[in-house]
Amino acid sequence: MLWINRFGGMFLVGVLLLSPLSSAAARGESITVLTEHSPPGEYIDDQGRVTGPTAELVRELLQRVGHTGKISLLPWARGYMLARRGPDVALFETTRTELRENQFKWVGPIKRITGGLFVRTEDDVSLTSLEDARNLDAVCVYRGSSGGQALNAMGFTNLEEPTHSAQCLDMLMHGRVDAWMTSDIARVPLFAETPYSENEVRLAYATSTKYLYIALSLDVPDSTVALWQDTLDQMKLDGTLARYYRGTYPDDMIEALSQPGHPDLPWLD
Repeated sequence: MLWINRFGGMFLVGVLLLSPLSSAAARGESITVLTEHSPPGEYIDDQGRVTGPTAELVRELLQRVGHTGKISLLPWARGYMLARRGPDVALFETTRTELRENQFKWVGPIKRITGGLFVRTEDDVSLTSLEDARNLDAVCVYRGSSGGQALNAMGFTNLEEPTHSAQCLDMLMHGRVDAWMTSDIARVPLFAETPYSENEVRLAYATSTKYLYIALSLDVPDSTVALWQDTLDQMKLDGTLARYYRGTYPDDMIEALSQPGHPDLPWLD
C-alpha cells in the first residue's frame, strides 16, 4: 500500500495524568499520555502548551473521565518504548495495524487518513486501479515523497515532481497534471494558502486508509479502556469531535469518525 508521509517531527509531548478511575491512581501512580509533535493535530503553542484539534479532543476526553495533567516532552523512540513496556502509558495518535494489534489496547479511532490519487472535481477522471494512472498524461508527486518514490519504483514515466506539495495543487487546478498523489489530511492545509477550495478536489482512487487510535499499554485495565472508549463514543455522538475537527480536517473524515465504534479491520474478522 502507498502512503505519503508529510510529518517530520520526531518528538513526543507527554501529559502526566492522575485519575481516580484508573488502577494507576489506585496505586498512587500516574498514567502517562504521550503524543507526537505532528501539526496540525498536535503541536506546542507559543506558551508551551500542547494544542491542536486532536490534542484538544483527547484533552477533553481525559477531563471527562476525571484526569488532569502536566505536559512534558519526550523523544519519539523513548515514548514508543514506554508505551510498549508500561506501566500505565497511553500514546496517541497511533496507527492501528495488524502488527501492533496485540501490542496495545485501543481507544478510537480518533483520526482516519486516506492516501491516494486526487483529481479536480470537474474533470471526468475515473480510476479503478493504480495501474489506470499510467494512462494519464501526468501525475504530480512532490519530490522525495514516499508516494513519489513508490510510483518511480513501479516504473511510472508520467510523473511531475515539484519540490513542494503546494505546487502539485496549483498544477492540478491549472490542468497541467491530471492527478495528484497525496492524502486527505496532507492536502487540507494547502487550501488555506491558495484561492482554491477543498470541494474543488476529489479522491479518485484510494491507495491506503489508516485509522489512528489512542494506544494504551497492555497493563491498563480493561475497565479503564472501556471507560475511555465509551466516553469518546459519546463525544462523537454529541458533536464534540466535529467541533474540534471542523475547519482543519476533511468533512468526509469528520462524518465517518462521528459514528461510534470501530471500523472494519481485516485482521479482526
